[in-house]
Amino acid sequence: LCYAQEMADMMIDQGILQIAADLLKHEDPEVREQAALLEGSFALSGIGREMFIDYVFDSLKELLEDEDLRVREAAAWALYRVSVNEDGCQRLVEGGVPEFMILSFITHSEPKDIKLEEAQYLTHLLEAFVNITFSDSGIGTLLDRDAIKQFNKLVGDEIVPERLEDKFTKIAELCLRVIGNMSINHDGKEECIENGVIATCYKYLELSGERSYEDALNTSLILMSCSIHLEGKNQIVD
Repeated sequence: LCYAQEMADMMIDQGILQIAADLLKHEDPEVREQAALLEGSFALSGIGREMFIDYVFDSLKELLEDEDLRVREAAAWALYRVSVNEDGCQRLVEGGVPEFMILSFITHSEPKDIKLEEAQYLTHLLEAFVNITFSDSGIGTLLDRDAIKQFNKLVGDEIVPERLEDKFTKIAELCLRVIGNMSINHDGKEECIENGVIATCYKYLELSGERSYEDALNTSLILMSCSIHLEGKNQIVD
């Protein structure tokens, strides 16, 4: 893999990005996995990110539902890498990628069916959602798609910590972070209130050995954002 922008640019100039894009559709899952990891490395490059809409995004969308978990993890990681840069987030939005990401996330994160082995896949997607929801355009891709409802389930359902074991802490932290980002937006705030997020996340303010600074900070952001809304104020009081 290439971890320096200069190396990435050189490989892209040699047409490696397009070759790897074709290999994303290869019949061998290990080849698909390695191709996705390589494309994620190309996300370091501004030139590479410009080419993702034409060559990479459509295949990565499909790989989010690949039958092989390693391939799905690699695809999710590649999309996270794109989201690290602001212009990468914008390209994800322009390519209609977050809509596919949240659909796959919901499919694989239902509390009664969630699996420990898929925790890393879910974590990569959540890390991307954190970056994507720094802008209103990014938030807009997740509105009216049950995103906040699903994040709220994950932090509130008692069966999730049992199933995810030591992976739950990070999943919960990221869910709260994404909800916090979305709650700043007017429509996101409305969805938080409609889905009872205040009551669910309030426990993360309570002093306990399990509470982290990040959880308390993210929950405080959610409460402050929702308190601007009259119904939000009422739910906080209740």
